[in-house]
Amino acid sequence: MTFDSLVEQIDYIDIKKQNDNEIKSVSNNSKLVEEGDIFVAVLGKLSDGHKYIDDAIKNGAKTIVYQNDIDFKDEINYIKVADSRYALAQISNVLEGYPSKKMTVVGVTGTNGKTTTATTIYYLMKEIYGNATNIGTDGTFIGDERSDTANTTPDIYLLNKIFNQSLEKNIDHVVLEASSHGLIQDRLNGIDFNYGIFTNLSTEHLDYHKTMDEYFAAKMILLENSKKRIVNIDDPYGKKAKTKFTDCLTFGKEKEADYRATDIVKNEKTTDFKVNGVDFTINSIADYEIYNKLAAIATLNNMGASLEEISEKLKSFKGLPSRFQYVENDLEKNIIIDFAHTPRAFEAIFESIPKDVKTYAVFGINGDRNTEFRRLIGNACAKNDVFAVITTDDPKFDNYEHITDEIVAGIDEIGGEYERIEDRLEAMTFAIKKANPGDYILMLGKGEEHFMKFHGNEKTPYNEMETVKKAIDRQ
Repeated sequence: MTFDSLVEQIDYIDIKKQNDNEIKSVSNNSKLVEEGDIFVAVLGKLSDGHKYIDDAIKNGAKTIVYQNDIDFKDEINYIKVADSRYALAQISNVLEGYPSKKMTVVGVTGTNGKTTTATTIYYLMKEIYGNATNIGTDGTFIGDERSDTANTTPDIYLLNKIFNQSLEKNIDHVVLEASSHGLIQDRLNGIDFNYGIFTNLSTEHLDYHKTMDEYFAAKMILLENSKKRIVNIDDPYGKKAKTKFTDCLTFGKEKEADYRATDIVKNEKTTDFKVNGVDFTINSIADYEIYNKLAAIATLNNMGASLEEISEKLKSFKGLPSRFQYVENDLEKNIIIDFAHTPRAFEAIFESIPKDVKTYAVFGINGDRNTEFRRLIGNACAKNDVFAVITTDDPKFDNYEHITDEIVAGIDEIGGEYERIEDRLEAMTFAIKKANPGDYILMLGKGEEHFMKFHGNEKTPYNEMETVKKAIDRQ
C-alpha cells in the first residue's frame, strides 16, 4: 500500500512525507520491524515506544507513527496522531483488509472462565463447522496448529495476521479471549465481533483499573462492539450488563435465564443437567463449569446448531489441561491441577469439592496483586475449611515473605489452618503426605504457564504437572 492511500483511511494530526516506499506491514515492536514497515511508537504505562524509534529505523522502518514530539530524519515518513494505540489498530485493519469482517468472530471476557469458555466454543465450532481458530491464554490454535502468544489478547496487528492466516486455510470461525487490558488498550479496535460473551466479574487487576467500576467499564467495551451479547445473569455484574444492554441473551441457573441449567446432578467425575428441556452431560464436577458450558451452548445455538447436536458433541469434550484436571496416582487421593488464581475462582473451586472430605490447597499469589486481593484469597480458604499450603507463584518485584504475610492475615481473620513452605515442590510433597485417601489436594495458580517470574518479569522455566508428579513420587 502507498503512504498516500494509507493516510486517506486513518485519523491523524499531521504528516511529513519523505519517501514513496511500498508499505508492507505495521508493528509496535521495534525488534519485529522489517524493511518497509511502519513502526508505531505506543506510549504505554511501563514503556514508551518513542524511545525505540531509532532502533525501528535501523531495522528498516520507513514510516514512523508518533504522538509525542520527536526529531525527524531524512527519507523517513512521519505521521503524528492523537493516540498511537488507536492508530496502530486503524493502520493494521487497513493494511490487512479488515479480515474479521469475513469471519464469524466470538469474543469472551470476564474475570474467570474465559479460557475454558473460549476453548469449549472452539471445540464445538470445530466439531460442528469443520474447523476454527482459538486465541487466548493457552496460545493460538489455527485449526489444530498451536503457536505461543505473548499476551492473552495479542496486539491488533498480530490478531489480524492470525485472522488472515486462518482465512488462507479456509477457517472462518474464530474465538478469542478479550482481556480487560486488551480492551482498554484498543488491541481489539475495529474487529467485527458477531458475539460478545461476559462470564462474570470479581476482584482482579485493580492495580491497573483502580476501581471495580473502571474494571467493569473495560469489560463492557467488548459488548458495546458486538452484534449479539450473551451474559451470565447469575453474576451481579451480569445483571448490570443486562440493564445496560437490554437485548442481551442470558445464561445461568436463575429462572429469568434464556439458557437455564436445571435438574443438576453430580456424579463421580461428571455432571448432568438440562438446558431448556435438553439433557447435557459434562466431564467435570466443578460447579463453575456449568456456567462455562452454558455460555458455549448459548453461542453455538445462536449460530444455528440445535441444542441436541451441541449436547451430543459436548459429551466427548474432555476439558482443558489444568482446569480441574485430575492427576493419576496410586495413593487413592484426588490430586487436582487448576489455573484458579483469583478470590472468586478459589471460592468456586472450593465450593465444588464434596463436603465429606478434607481439602488442601497449594498456592501462592503473584507479586503484582494488592493487599485486598491476597486477604480475600486467605478468607476464601478459611471460610471453606481448606488447609492452605502457601508457597511461591511469580513473586516478580515482591517477595515471598511479604506476599505470604498478607494471605495469612486473611486466613487469621476467620481462623483457618495453613503452612508456609516457600519451595513449590516441597509444598506439594507436604500437602500430599498430609492428606488421607479420598481427600482433595488442589495445586492452584500456575496451570499451563511454563515459567516462574522470580525477578521482575524475567521468566524461569517451570512445569506444574512435572512438579506434581515429582511430589507424588516422593510419597
